[in-house]
Amino acid sequence: MDLPRLLLPSPSMQVVIPTTDPAQARQDLATHGLALLTGVLSPAATRDVRRRLLEAVDASEADGVPTRGCLFDNDTGNTCVFHLFNFDPVFVELALHPRALESVRQSLGEAFLISNFSANITAPDSVRMSLHADQGYVPPPWRAQPLACKIGWLLDDFTRDNGGTAIVPGSHLEGRGPEPDEAVETVAVEAPAGTMMIVDGRLWHQTGENGTRDSHRAALFGFYFKRWLRPQINWNAALWPATVAQLTVPFLDWLGYYSGNVERQIPNGRSAAVRTPGLANPAIDRAFSLGPGAARGR
Repeated sequence: MDLPRLLLPSPSMQVVIPTTDPAQARQDLATHGLALLTGVLSPAATRDVRRRLLEAVDASEADGVPTRGCLFDNDTGNTCVFHLFNFDPVFVELALHPRALESVRQSLGEAFLISNFSANITAPDSVRMSLHADQGYVPPPWRAQPLACKIGWLLDDFTRDNGGTAIVPGSHLEGRGPEPDEAVETVAVEAPAGTMMIVDGRLWHQTGENGTRDSHRAALFGFYFKRWLRPQINWNAALWPATVAQLTVPFLDWLGYYSGNVERQIPNGRSAAVRTPGLANPAIDRAFSLGPGAARGR
């Protein structure tokens, strides 16, 4: 298939260079569909989060939620962990990290939800995930602005050899996702542990193959999207009551806990199991206006 606008450099070329400059990261995101902001987590913090992630793997298995054989992953040796907010408050802290929310707002505006927050750990000798775009469930043609934004937290160094994310640079400008049989070259993302990776929801990408003999590659992924889209996780069903009791009202609202992905202007009734608290966010309320401004919010 002819894709004249795609930039297809050699797979060995490092296209997106890790940076400490937020302005450069914004430019990389616009140009390539991905940015790498280094040093957001200190080495000590990165090690601590990685340790807690491994504990969350055991906690998920104990709760009856398998971490192998995920439908999103072609390799049963890799580990995927969902429902992380139930297992440790550090994952909530990362979902709300100021640098992450700043990037999400720059991409999506104020009216967004947290669709998912999960982990992926590639195993030695694992294969690639299928090429996809995170907003691939949206029928094309896609609008000029992304409907989704993913924030990755690199808990190990990402390399070509250990399953670092592989991307098609510039593919976020194609207005569609990849076809199932579409053959394009991908480029490996390489960055040190502690990096925050920002991914445009339209970017074509995949988990890379881990060709090492004994190295695992761990990362966390927060998935944020426009508030009117349906989340990947039904937080009302997945969150434990004890977890909900510890979360703040604004955070629960970002999960769509009170209203799902519908307009907040329609409150839950007195007999409903979940009552909508008094929330006032003019940016969201305007975006979901049922009056003449409705089209602008969509």
